[in-house]
Amino acid sequence: MTYHHLFIYDTIIIVSYQTERSCFMNLKIAENQSDFFSCMLIRSRVFMIEQNVDISLELDEEDKTCTHYCLYDDEGKAVGTCRVLKHGDVAHLGRVAVLKEARGHGYGAYMLKEVEKHCRKLGYKKIELGAQLHALPFYEKQGYHAYGDIFLDADIQHRMMVKEL
Repeated sequence: MTYHHLFIYDTIIIVSYQTERSCFMNLKIAENQSDFFSCMLIRSRVFMIEQNVDISLELDEEDKTCTHYCLYDDEGKAVGTCRVLKHGDVAHLGRVAVLKEARGHGYGAYMLKEVEKHCRKLGYKKIELGAQLHALPFYEKQGYHAYGDIFLDADIQHRMMVKEL
């Protein structure tokens, strides 16, 4: 399977940010094969290896049509990823992942903030996601609100969350 057609975008986002720890972050839309494969590598490490999610559940047809984002650290190493799917005027955020060794340094919060800015610019009114239960406090700190019942996705308990943009 080839993904060459995934990397043609009208808008390319490249954002740099420096944290209090003097660590630069660079978030961009996966615009080429290297970026896309960096996203897939992070997802495979976080979801398939750490969480034992089957590859048939992790990689899906939506990967062909969504917008993939890749987050790089100050050394140019890919440390985080997520994807956005369009559902009318709602952006659906999914496959949010930060490498284990990069967690706790603000990468996830930064990635969400920048993706939200991009979604706002594209006209989305709100952003929703299915959060793993252990991650609910993280998303709540970023302004997301849980709703609905707990559900299983890849045998992992989740709850839907939403944030008005």
